[in-house]
Amino acid sequence: MTKRGPRGDLDRERIKRAADELLIEKGRIESVSLRMIAQRLDIAANAIYTYFKNLGELWHELGDDRLGRLEPHTLARDCAHCALGELMERSRRLYAEPCTLALMFHAPVLGLHAFQLSETVMELCAEATISRRDAHDAIMGWFFGSAALNSGGWASGTDALLEAEALREQFPLIAARVQPDLGMQFTALLTGLGIKCHHGTGATRGAPADG
Repeated sequence: MTKRGPRGDLDRERIKRAADELLIEKGRIESVSLRMIAQRLDIAANAIYTYFKNLGELWHELGDDRLGRLEPHTLARDCAHCALGELMERSRRLYAEPCTLALMFHAPVLGLHAFQLSETVMELCAEATISRRDAHDAIMGWFFGSAALNSGGWASGTDALLEAEALREQFPLIAARVQPDLGMQFTALLTGLGIKCHHGTGATRGAPADG
């Protein structure tokens, strides 16, 4: 198939904006096709191949762009604990945006923004009692895991299941759970990793999420 040449009114950013708009409208990556993106742009579907080799590359780049919004390079570096706490707050806001998690879990995001995020987290883990790599994995795993639990409706889903009295008696701790404190969770994680606050506060404040 012969690829069409670039159009003067079309570029990678315009294609990504159209794909992002459709993703937010549909709610699922699987619900957005290349043909739908082309229709949104009023172009032939094969014109997109001039800019992206396939739809997977487009989703990957959108995911990496989302991670760029965390702007890890702007974090203050005088206290790793506080810097990571600020990154936690930014991550919480980012993952609350529609379809961010869908992009993160669609495929590994290994772009320049993702590398910058990982490099920064590893730099901030210099004083951890385990290797920077292991500390990085623990922190990033918590970022994604806590966001996925919240986004996946763990609270509402288990509440519906536990409407049966017998199940509430069988799982009393789940039935009686309270709202999570993400700030305290993250502080406990950093404390366990040996990353202490040098400002004397020792706590990271985070807005609770449904859990």
